[in-house]
Amino acid sequence: MTRSRSLVLFLIVGSAMILSPGCRRWSVHRNERLMQQKVAEAEKAIRAASADSVSAAQAKDLDKTVSYYAPNAIMFGVGAPVQGIEGIRKVWQQLLATPNLQMHLTTLSVEVSRSGDLGWEYGSFQGTSTDKNGKTVTQTGKYVVIWKLQSDGSWKIEADLSNPQ
Repeated sequence: MTRSRSLVLFLIVGSAMILSPGCRRWSVHRNERLMQQKVAEAEKAIRAASADSVSAAQAKDLDKTVSYYAPNAIMFGVGAPVQGIEGIRKVWQQLLATPNLQMHLTTLSVEVSRSGDLGWEYGSFQGTSTDKNGKTVTQTGKYVVIWKLQSDGSWKIEADLSNPQ
């Protein structure tokens, strides 16, 4: 009787040892697939938030445009950096008041961290407006926007950097 128990125990332990690397591999592949899915969903959400924020700016909707920024976000552009939602609101208020302002953004890439909670977008922009003499002015440049997943599931801009050419 003890011999058959020993044999059964040996078979159970042996089977567990043989199967366990396969189980681990399956678990690793499953986790990798889940991570890739999370990153892909994050990229899609960032692209949607970016497009919505540009649409809000094109519609000159100040509140909606500013709503895409985190409370303590920082904005780098021409001049000194501006940090905090109120400072960013003032920058956008001034920008959206520009006569005949038209903005176009071309996103070249959106990347997401492996953890799926931080992303960055970069590309180029073009803006046209009318100066005080009625002449059309065009400005082009590059931009980088860093997005962070918020506790409510939304994506907010943590840093907005533009580099006019």
